[in-house]
Amino acid sequence: MKQASSVTPSLLRRHRATLVALGLSATTLLGGLALPMASGASSSPTTITVSQNKTWGPTLTLKNGDTLYRLTKDSKNKSVCSGKCATIWEPVLLATGQTAPVGVGVSHLGSFTRADGTKQVTYEGIPLYRFSKDTKAGEVSGNVKDTWGQWWSINPKSPLTPPKKKSGGGTTTTSPIGY
Repeated sequence: MKQASSVTPSLLRRHRATLVALGLSATTLLGGLALPMASGASSSPTTITVSQNKTWGPTLTLKNGDTLYRLTKDSKNKSVCSGKCATIWEPVLLATGQTAPVGVGVSHLGSFTRADGTKQVTYEGIPLYRFSKDTKAGEVSGNVKDTWGQWWSINPKSPLTPPKKKSGGGTTTTSPIGY
């Protein structure tokens, strides 16, 4: 049997959609050993930083470079993304035992309690998510409109407006994607 330590929570998070599509879970994959799957639900503290994206400019990210997104249907300190939505758009959660998110070069971070009892991280009250289809640090493929609404990466200088592409002057991609 494969050692659980060789399959990291980060690897499982990145492939969650594939596992769900195959009807597998982290527990099944690891032979009964459950690992936290949601962003930030680990022993290291959830840390938010600002990265410079060559296409989108300043963008909020996790410390590992994962881009953070918002859902425009969410209200202050309240998420409407649950069920299948939360498997595609993973809520950024506080780590176990963590009482507040850590900000590196960013302030105005907070959290609220989701319906399932987990603590989701916010920026200026905006619930934060990770997009499961972003597969590498710095990737921004979630500026889209889909089944659950309009999503966009967050520029900390103007979090309530969609980001604008730096090259070509276009706005966010709004191609519908279905799940």
